Amino acid sequence: MPFKVLNFFRDTKDPQDSEQNKVIYEVGHEYPRKGYQPPEERIAELTKKHPKYKRVFIEEVQPEGEEPKLLTQADIKKMNKGPQEELIKELNGDPNEAKNEEERIALIIKLQEKSESDTQPSPEQ
Repeated sequence: MPFKVLNFFRDTKDPQDSEQNKVIYEVGHEYPRKGYQPPEERIAELTKKHPKYKRVFIEEVQPEGEEPKLLTQADIKKMNKGPQEELIKELNGDPNEAKNEEERIALIIKLQEKSESDTQPSPEQ
C-alpha cells in the first residue's frame, strides 16, 4: 500500500529516525521507505488533517491500471498551496488564474472535469 507525500514531514515514529539520522519525506516522495511497514495507526495519523499542523501529509496512491478518482473539494482543501498549484499544472492549467485557495479549488475541479470529458470516447452517431 504505497502512499504519496503531500506535505514535507519528518517521520519521528520511524525506528530509524534519530537526531543524527532524520527520516525526511519530501512532497511527491513515496511513503513508507523500503523496509519499513508503519502501523495502521501511523497511516491514519498521516492521512488525516493533523491537529497541530493543520495539514494532511500522505495520500494513498492509485494502483496501476485503475482509473484515477476525481478529487473532491474536501480532498483538495487538505493540500497546501504548493501541491494545489502543482496539480493545476499537471491538469494543464495556469496557477496564476487563481488568487486564493477557493479559486484554486474551483479551478482544479473545473480542470479535472475538462480532463475527464477529453478522455471519454465520444458517442458514435
